Amino acid sequence: MSRLQMLADSPRIPVHHHVTGKLKEVLVMKFKEWAELTALYKRSRKQPNKLLFTWKNARRLWPMWTAAASTLPLVVLSAFGIKYPILVPISYALLAVWAGGLFFTRLHAIRTVYPTQFAEHAIDQQPWGEQENILCYAFFLQIVKEEGYTSAKLRELSAYSDLTVAPVKPALSQNLGFVSLFGLMIGLSTELIKATKFFLGPKGALVLMPVAGALFIYWLVWDGIQSTPYQRLRIKRYVDLAAYDLEERVQDVRELNPVESSPVLSMSKQTEPTA
Repeated sequence: MSRLQMLADSPRIPVHHHVTGKLKEVLVMKFKEWAELTALYKRSRKQPNKLLFTWKNARRLWPMWTAAASTLPLVVLSAFGIKYPILVPISYALLAVWAGGLFFTRLHAIRTVYPTQFAEHAIDQQPWGEQENILCYAFFLQIVKEEGYTSAKLRELSAYSDLTVAPVKPALSQNLGFVSLFGLMIGLSTELIKATKFFLGPKGALVLMPVAGALFIYWLVWDGIQSTPYQRLRIKRYVDLAAYDLEERVQDVRELNPVESSPVLSMSKQTEPTA
């Protein structure tokens, strides 16, 4: 039998299927790693609330608890505005005071409960609106360090994160037909609301107050409404920052312990004869 005939009759190795299978395995692994990292991010975002709303911290966090408890009187006052229109502007003024008080007392509360994180990351020197976000990053850094992530691994997952979201679709606002219909619906809805008796008096203004208050609480406590691409960018930012911080900590350890961090010096130290 000739060599060509033997090669023709021999079973062929499915190289293409083998490579494709390995590629799918790698992709599944990367998606799993990114999903685990996303779960760690969500865990870090919920961390500040764990110690804020506990009875043992109620006494020293009384300003925040008082601001939260003032929500009910404000709702009652707004309800009386339906019968007494003079209370409507007063309710709106108190709504602004309530929102500011809730924000700053919460900021003071997390500074009181987590002084170590505020000191390590100089959170007090950051803008007010970013302080809680940086506190959550401090928890994220601690979590990924405990989970055994390295700087190189985080950089790898950060580079991979761009593939985890589908391409951005063109916005509907760029469609002229949709914009025209949307504008028509807004105009008709506005005229319909204006013709309704309920919205002619102060009752309509009072409807907006609980809606605005609910949105403010949702943004303040539950991190607001985030789209998938925006959340991915926030996770990517956390991952990039953690990669830099972990790398700097490794360099600091090497500077403090040059013998243990050098493989050559460490090996020579281990093989050094003893007297």
